[in-house]
Amino acid sequence: MAILSAKLVEVIQLGTEIAGLIDLPVKYWPLPGQYLPCQRLDGDMDGLATPLFPVLVGPNRLALGALPATWQPGDLVACAAPQGHGFSLPGSVRRVGLVPYGVSPNRLLTLVPDGLAQQAAVSLFTDRGIPEDVLARVPSQVEILPLAALVEEPGWPDYLAVDVDRSGLTTFIDQVAPHTWRCEAEVLIFTPMPCRGVGECGVCAVRTRRGWRYVCADGPVFPLKEVVHVAR
Repeated sequence: MAILSAKLVEVIQLGTEIAGLIDLPVKYWPLPGQYLPCQRLDGDMDGLATPLFPVLVGPNRLALGALPATWQPGDLVACAAPQGHGFSLPGSVRRVGLVPYGVSPNRLLTLVPDGLAQQAAVSLFTDRGIPEDVLARVPSQVEILPLAALVEEPGWPDYLAVDVDRSGLTTFIDQVAPHTWRCEAEVLIFTPMPCRGVGECGVCAVRTRRGWRYVCADGPVFPLKEVVHVAR
């Protein structure tokens, strides 16, 4: 696996998370939902890679998060190539729903530019307050609604993207009843991925309709229909 060296040029606070601008060439930028295994290059670096996801900051700028609190501008970072399967936003959809369930909306908001570019209506469904520093970066065209609005109108979206911590997947399925959705839906399962996407340690294994899969290599984004049954 090729390893690139890059510099952390800026650190940005996004709600409770810290994101960083890293000077990687565009061809190495991860797509929404993909991640970069990264390590800070200093004498006391951790032995395990930190998976960093793209987050919404602005056009033509690569921001990755969430950064460890000890990382600072000027740090050199070793980055592997983008790993895993990201979101696949169909070009034909006209109503896009985003559901950050119990997690920050930062990762899902990277889908907003593509959704708006194809003139789709984009709605963010969440029961958590959006921090001001995150809200300031959300385009005004994006409607922010409570999760109950999606439960009451499950037929609204043409496409739905969910971001959920692996520990909260069962609760999400019980609360939202995604089996009522008729649209294409994908879920980013957020969980520790210590082996750089090799899929050998088994820490991130999840059960799917196709058997056990690794979030780091087979995900982190899965078709929601493949994992809905794990709560039962």
